[in-house]
Amino acid sequence: MTDKLIFISCGQQTQEEKQLGTSVKRVVDNTPGFKAYFAEYVQSLDALATNVFEGIRRCSGLISFLHERGAVVGEDEKPWGYRSSVWVNQEIAILAYRELVEGIEIPILIFKEEKVRLEGAMTSLIVNPIPIETESTILEKVEHWLMTSSFSFGSGNDERFQSKWGKLSPTSRKVLRALLDEGASNVKESAVRICLREKYELDKDDAAKAVTDARPEFTNTDFVKWTHNIDSGDELTVNPTWAWYIQRALRNDKDLGR
Repeated sequence: MTDKLIFISCGQQTQEEKQLGTSVKRVVDNTPGFKAYFAEYVQSLDALATNVFEGIRRCSGLISFLHERGAVVGEDEKPWGYRSSVWVNQEIAILAYRELVEGIEIPILIFKEEKVRLEGAMTSLIVNPIPIETESTILEKVEHWLMTSSFSFGSGNDERFQSKWGKLSPTSRKVLRALLDEGASNVKESAVRICLREKYELDKDDAAKAVTDARPEFTNTDFVKWTHNIDSGDELTVNPTWAWYIQRALRNDKDLGR
């Protein structure tokens, strides 16, 4: 089974910070079932996209350190407080957005220096930061968190998705595309059939057959929830867990045409 990826978001401005990130990485890597991602310095936008962003997209959990990065003075010239790394705050915000899009919960463990003040998205997210103490104390807390938290495979779900995706026929994939075109959630079965006729040029009988044939495949893969409604017709909803993966796969599926 693939190890769960843990993204380590830690400053690297000082030797102590680099050492802390490396030590946490070692603890994660030495824990069975886990693998750490600790980003080195990024030199280009391409490296940012292919390394840091990809690590956040694939991770099953995040360990982050809010180190102090300097005092901030407000417009009234009064001290506002101490700010932490912009990079670290951005990485946490991106992960929060991924949770929203994918409809999953990703465990996080946040450490914070005492002087640091939370700001931006951090004031709305439930992060419950732990004070940064000695390295040995931090490593003990990391070990405990790994052993007691419930991790999914996050975007290690890639492998699960691909195995499910391979079970869909081209026709069922086209039905999925029509379902997304119609809004993806609580869409009437009749609306999907109409979309298949008007946008994907299936005749009436073929559109009806496509939806009927897709139903058992959607059930087996858990891609689509089917809600029976005897009064106004059955409704289809894309499973939020797989919505992002489905959209990506459909964008890359050239065999489906438009």
